[in-house]
Amino acid sequence: MPADRPPQQERSRRTLARLLAATIWTLDELGLENATIPRIARKAEVSPATIYRRFESKQALLRAAFLHMLKRSNQANRERAGEKLGGSLERAARTLIDHFFAQFRQHYHLLRALDRFMETDDDPAFVEAAQAIERDNLEQIVQAMLAHRAAIAHPDPERAVRIATLTAATTINTIAFKPRNLWRTVLPEANEALAEELTRTYVAYLKSEA
Repeated sequence: MPADRPPQQERSRRTLARLLAATIWTLDELGLENATIPRIARKAEVSPATIYRRFESKQALLRAAFLHMLKRSNQANRERAGEKLGGSLERAARTLIDHFFAQFRQHYHLLRALDRFMETDDDPAFVEAAQAIERDNLEQIVQAMLAHRAAIAHPDPERAVRIATLTAATTINTIAFKPRNLWRTVLPEANEALAEELTRTYVAYLKSEA
């Protein structure tokens, strides 16, 4: 969601940028529970009152920060997806799986915070906007992977890539955020071994003709 009071001057825009950056940093380092207004204000070098002049509530600030983060991630993916998923189909699939694991490893608290926030937030406009960006991110991956269409035997390559990517992403999400999940119970393996098997599954599905 946009800021409650859109900044009109350069100084105000800089303050807003600091607030969003400080909020994302706090979420990334400390998680959702510890992303308090006083902590965010200290990181942004402003007073809590400055935050409340800009946003009507902590929830409003968090919505703005999450959307800002998602848009930045979307733009970065748009610029790099094609070059990152080059080479053979197998290499592209492994790169994608490794990227998913790396995201959760490097930004565990931030991604966990987003996951929990979207499950509990009562603003449907925010949830819709966030999901729209996530869908666009997925479509960028799909289009990049379709550069390997010649190696895909599935009768509907686009649908197959979408299903394979969603399956990999949600599986890794479960592995990362739910420590008591069946993956860890039945297959208590290192992420490297799981990445290898998920890559095999991803490629095998795309090469299946049935």
